[in-house]
Amino acid sequence: MKTTAGFDLVPKLSCTSPEDQKSWNTFISQIRSQYPSNPNVQFKENYIIFKHSEAEEHHPMLPYIGHKFLRFSSSINPNPNPGDDNILNSDFISVLHTVCGIAKNIFGKKFRWWRDDLKEDGEGFYGWQEVWESWASYDMPNDPTPSPPPNVNPLASPLFKIQTIPSKGRGLIATVNIPTGTRILTESPLFTIPSPPIPSLEASISKTLKTLSKEKQSAYHSLHNNYQSPPSSSASKTKTPLLSGIFKTNAIPCGYNSSIAGIFLTICLINHSCIPNTYHNWNENLEQETIHAIRPINAGEEITISYISESMSNPRRKRLQECFGFDCQCQLCTSDLKQLESSDERRQRILDLNESIMSNVTANYSTTTIDSNPIDCLKDCRRMIGLLGEEYDGSAVNFEGGAYYDAFRACIRQGDQARAKVMVGRAYEMRVLCEGEDSESSRDLKRLIRNPTVHKMYGLSSMGWRSKAEDVPEGLEGEEFEKWLWREG
Repeated sequence: MKTTAGFDLVPKLSCTSPEDQKSWNTFISQIRSQYPSNPNVQFKENYIIFKHSEAEEHHPMLPYIGHKFLRFSSSINPNPNPGDDNILNSDFISVLHTVCGIAKNIFGKKFRWWRDDLKEDGEGFYGWQEVWESWASYDMPNDPTPSPPPNVNPLASPLFKIQTIPSKGRGLIATVNIPTGTRILTESPLFTIPSPPIPSLEASISKTLKTLSKEKQSAYHSLHNNYQSPPSSSASKTKTPLLSGIFKTNAIPCGYNSSIAGIFLTICLINHSCIPNTYHNWNENLEQETIHAIRPINAGEEITISYISESMSNPRRKRLQECFGFDCQCQLCTSDLKQLESSDERRQRILDLNESIMSNVTANYSTTTIDSNPIDCLKDCRRMIGLLGEEYDGSAVNFEGGAYYDAFRACIRQGDQARAKVMVGRAYEMRVLCEGEDSESSRDLKRLIRNPTVHKMYGLSSMGWRSKAEDVPEGLEGEEFEKWLWREG
């Protein structure tokens, strides 16, 4: 049974208010930055249309002229999964959440969420006749002073500014409140270089730079070089030539375990935190590096990423000093000794749980708890998700998504399509938050939501937990649903 959900702006935006016009332009710019290449988000002459399979009477739209707007809404399918705050489920859900999150941050008290099957939400502020007239006006000739079309240069994004930060050099500062899942930046590399033997790196960079404009060459030379003034105790660093030093300090791999690395002039300026507020990822489909907010970021807050994979405090600090030449002064590293010890304890437990999930070695045969003990695997996954929430304060969506995917694999190997579909649905939502809908990983997970049985592990261990995808129970809420999902009790 379908329902309708969305948001209204109350009161509506004024055609004579410069502040309202500026807010709407910022909103449209952020939507444009969020969906630069999604085929279902189409930028028409006078409005943006969000196409999806569950829309019945209309596809949701956003006009370029703010005072024409009353409502953004669509029909959707209820989701029995109470893990989702709005209890909604469809391919459109992540788009709806993202658009609503951006609107709520920009318009504040004017933003009114509603859902027509929930008594506390009602049917929205405006009558449907008024709303339909508003939608019809989107295609009418523009006003004499329309909002500018959303052709936004991502590197001139209103979401952030570049400024000098004491003791850090240049960095990125949020200029507006940025909700979780927002694509803050997409950037093409200035150039890429395959991993060559070290002796040829300097020559490769020099040859590449000669093909670029003087402006771009200067931009490359302006990047930080950790190898330029090394400590006297580090003799090896004294041998690193200038161009190679800049590259080794700033290069980012173009994908997981990729042998190709690139220089990204803006992303290179993002500073490190051991509890970062964004996630960076190479998007194969866009051939660009993307930066997504993995927790709400307040205006004026620095945008950060994690430079390293090391988890514990001492190895972390050592690696940052050796590879990047600084002592980390992030919120975690400057906390008191007791807090650091608690953090290390949580991170060690997370590492232990991950090892328990991925390696259960017996005799000469190596397997995983996904194969050998799926119940233990589910327990470990749930414990890990809880610990990740404690340690990262809600900014570990990339890690949490991995835990849900491991739980999906445990279920699908036993033929349990119902639980597998819920698990992979949650993994997909997490992946979209940190990579976007257009990443290859997100698309792979989306295919599994539609049909979990296409996974190569379906029924591979047994069919002892056999269920159909539609067997997700209705009526269970909160912890009762979670107990069913994780096979507890």
